Amino acid sequence: MRNASRIIAATAAAVALALGGATAAWAGHDGNPSEKVASYGYDLNAVQPAAVPESRASGTTRVKALPNGKLQVTVEAWGLSPNLPHAMHLHGVPGDTTDLACPGPAAAGTDGVVTVLDGAPFYGGILTSLTSTGDVSPASALALDRFAMADASGYLYYQRTFTDAAGYADAGTVQVVVHGIDFDGSGMYAFNPADPFSSRSSSLGAGIPLEATVPVLCGGIAN
Repeated sequence: MRNASRIIAATAAAVALALGGATAAWAGHDGNPSEKVASYGYDLNAVQPAAVPESRASGTTRVKALPNGKLQVTVEAWGLSPNLPHAMHLHGVPGDTTDLACPGPAAAGTDGVVTVLDGAPFYGGILTSLTSTGDVSPASALALDRFAMADASGYLYYQRTFTDAAGYADAGTVQVVVHGIDFDGSGMYAFNPADPFSSRSSSLGAGIPLEATVPVLCGGIAN
C-alpha cells in the first residue's frame, strides 16, 4: 500500500489538471432548518455495473451552505472496500452551465467499468477535495493519506466544515463522488496481473492502479 500511495501521490498534480477543468435526491432541496442555512440531502448510488466486483456500496450525503461562507459536507457509506481510504470530492460545473448529475452503469466504456474520465462529462470537474485534514483544492484529488478510511465492515463516516470552499455558491447542484474499489480483495490499491480488473491502469495514467481512482458512489442532481 505504501508503494501504491507514493505512485498515486506523485501523479496527484496531473490528476488535478485533468479533472479540475474538465443521482437521485432522497429529498431534493428539502426543508431548510433556517433562512441562513441551505441543506441538501442525497442518496449515494452505485456507479458501476453489477458485474464489477466489490462495487455494491450505498450511502447518503448532506451538503449544507452555512452562514459566513462555510460549507459542511457529511458522507455516510456502507459496503465500501474495507480498511482502505476513499478519495471523495465535490464535483460540478460552477454557475449556470448545465451538468448531467451522476453517471450510472450505462456510462461504462467497452471495458465494462465507469472510469474517472467516463464520469467527468456527467458531473464536471473537482470543486473541492473532501479530505479530512489540510488542503481541499483539486491538487489534493488523490492525497489518500488524508481521506477518510472505511472500517473493517466497509462503513465510512465523514464530516467536515470548510471555509471559503469552492462549491459554496452552487451547494444545491454539486455532486458528491466517492472513489476506490479493491477489486480482488487484496486489502490494498495495487496492480495484480492475475486479476482482470486489478490488472488495469487508471484512466488518469498508466502508473496509477484503476482500483484507487474508479468511482464507486455518486449523489446529487443536475443544475
